[in-house]
Amino acid sequence: MIKFFKFKMGRIQFILITLVWLLILTVPILFGEFKNGINWIHILKIWKEYSVVFVIFLINHFVLLPFLFFKGKRTYYALSISGLVVLLTAILYLSDGMHKIPQNRPMMPPLHSESEHMLPPPRDGGRESIPAYANLFIISILLIGFDTGLVFSMKWMQAEQNKLKIEKENVENKMAFLQNQISPHFFMNTLNNIHALVDISSEEAKDAIIKLSEMMSYMLYDSQTEKIALKKELEFIKSYVDLMKLRFTKDVQIILDIPNDIPNVRIPPLLTISLIENAFKHGISYEESSFIHIKYQIDENNLLFKIENSNHAKSDKIKNAGIGIANTCNRLNLIYKDKHMLTINQLPVNIFSVTLNIPI
Repeated sequence: MIKFFKFKMGRIQFILITLVWLLILTVPILFGEFKNGINWIHILKIWKEYSVVFVIFLINHFVLLPFLFFKGKRTYYALSISGLVVLLTAILYLSDGMHKIPQNRPMMPPLHSESEHMLPPPRDGGRESIPAYANLFIISILLIGFDTGLVFSMKWMQAEQNKLKIEKENVENKMAFLQNQISPHFFMNTLNNIHALVDISSEEAKDAIIKLSEMMSYMLYDSQTEKIALKKELEFIKSYVDLMKLRFTKDVQIILDIPNDIPNVRIPPLLTISLIENAFKHGISYEESSFIHIKYQIDENNLLFKIENSNHAKSDKIKNAGIGIANTCNRLNLIYKDKHMLTINQLPVNIFSVTLNIPI
């Protein structure tokens, strides 16, 4: 992508420079006052003067800009380009002056009638034209400004493109890191659940392993996409909760509320699983009554997720709430920026509540 952008910018720069030089070369033809047709001798003389400007342009574009201006040596650049323009202007001035020195001028002027025939007709209707050296100086300054501004603009656009690419890669790498960080945590918890289930019921353990295999397939393959079907994500959540239920007795109240009608929309994968994991981690106690209530509510434009659980964590853990919530917050900020709403509450009666509202 960057190579294509550089190629495209290079083409645009070449086209603009070509058009400017074509305009410069055609101006004497288009706007010259030639009563008896185009005076090609005069045009070629002007083009010869412009060739000096072209040399200045080439030196500025291929030598002074890349090796001085864009290397931070701005003072040396200013001195070099100024010296180059003054030097060539002075050479043209001296050359133009030498051509105007009269040779073998007669001591006495010729007769008035003869002088009228010998004097050349005034150029441009009697108006004095701009001297060649002044014309060279003005055009050189204008072209140097144009060329420097154009190259600087292209460099700036290329730098901005590189910056956007780096920012995108950083976001993608951070997203991948956060998403991959979920997998080991989830895998460890689920294996512990199956390990506890083996001693209770081998058949249920086998079913749990099959379900875990399907869930891992979802995490390894389906969840690697940017977005996943909401229905498939909720099926994954249901399987996870069913798997977690096998570990606990009926004294632990676990309720999962999912709408029957799920719209055909797509959301980022594994967005709420960390919050659910966190609830099972801190909300279940074998000594006290415990509960986890999970609810998904869907309307036309939003997905509302709410989870409440009994909180048996220590006070210092409540503030951090585990790696799950931290990961979810980071992912939400990367994906939705300020288009989502996440509310975390620690209620006075030892109830931990998280509410998430995201656009769909």
